Amino acid sequence: MELDHLAQYINQTLYKLQYPTDCNKRKIILDIDCGFGCTFHHIIFCLYMSTFSNRTLIFENNGDKWKYKVRWSDVFRQITNCSYEKHVKAYLPITQYKGPTQQQRIVSLSLRSATRDLTHLPNVAPSEFEEILIKHHTNPQAWFMGQYANFVLRFNESALLKINKIESKFHMDYGTIAGIHVRRTDKYIEVPPYKLEEYMKWIDLWYNAEEYNVQTINSKLNLKQQNKTLNKRKLFIATDEPQKIILEAEKRWGSQYEFVHNSQDAHYGKVANDPERCSLESLISLIVEIRCLAKCRYVVCTFSSNVCRIVYELMQAYQGYAGENVHSLDFDYEELWNEKQMILISDYKATNNDEIDALKGDIIIFKKQKLNGYVGAFNTRTKKEGKFPHGLLREKLKFESFPVFSFN
Repeated sequence: MELDHLAQYINQTLYKLQYPTDCNKRKIILDIDCGFGCTFHHIIFCLYMSTFSNRTLIFENNGDKWKYKVRWSDVFRQITNCSYEKHVKAYLPITQYKGPTQQQRIVSLSLRSATRDLTHLPNVAPSEFEEILIKHHTNPQAWFMGQYANFVLRFNESALLKINKIESKFHMDYGTIAGIHVRRTDKYIEVPPYKLEEYMKWIDLWYNAEEYNVQTINSKLNLKQQNKTLNKRKLFIATDEPQKIILEAEKRWGSQYEFVHNSQDAHYGKVANDPERCSLESLISLIVEIRCLAKCRYVVCTFSSNVCRIVYELMQAYQGYAGENVHSLDFDYEELWNEKQMILISDYKATNNDEIDALKGDIIIFKKQKLNGYVGAFNTRTKKEGKFPHGLLREKLKFESFPVFSFN
């Protein structure tokens, strides 16, 4: 209940910032374009920065010139009631954002590299909420990011009708259903792809645990009838290679699972700027898959993918507490996936030349993906880089004050 109230408070605060009574009196941050996941996370990043610095976020050209063949407002509600034409264009060129104390009324946040040294990056949650978040959630930063994700992903009536019509065919609910997101096509450029069996291994483990829990409860209550919903396991599959992935899934696991998925004829393009990937149909299909995955009880994906991170963030808004409901095959969750800081819970002595030493409390940067229980790591104290046991690392919780969220 405390998390629900906190979510409402954050949403109300964002509305006040983004829909001011007089845009001419507001300090403004101007938002670049890329693929959906990248654009989406950049918008959250900019909204996050604008909140910390008490500014209103406006899209360049009101979001009319992003990668997709539709305007932002054709699918989503406008992020603000302020206008690029009326409140920004006359003041071009715009100075780059440097921090919350900057005096210029209008600043631009197109380059993330210019903000790397700031303390209030999106891996930080408000210290105003620290006590509540630590009490109720294992990943406060992800929960906080989820509230921003939910605010940004507000659809107009026309788009919502299309989305709901497609989702209704899947009979999605918050019951016993798991999901996987298998990203292929251009993803191999960033990280190696995983075989479908790697995803299914974790799905099998989760369902085994669920069925054991049901049997235990039935036994304690002396119930003879077994839970019929677990007889045929249900799995939502989201992938940019639907024909190949779904065919393999049905062939190898079809006797155990009921598969739910978008059309096998869906086209997502082969690279980030592929025209097929930029169509309205492709965007709606992707949104549907993200929403459905975020409603699943458990999801296996790769946090190197923007989509996987969006799913995890939205889960926190849709389900309240879902800190342990996603398993990533490669990296741990971080808003910028290849820069995660973790803290060591025990001393460790390297067992070979490929590993690095570390002391309890050392800050370790997660540099390379998980493999056989190890990660590629950088010790910020010793400045050494090498393999390190993933099981000895824990989330480094970070909090900074956000004055706009003060309860006073």
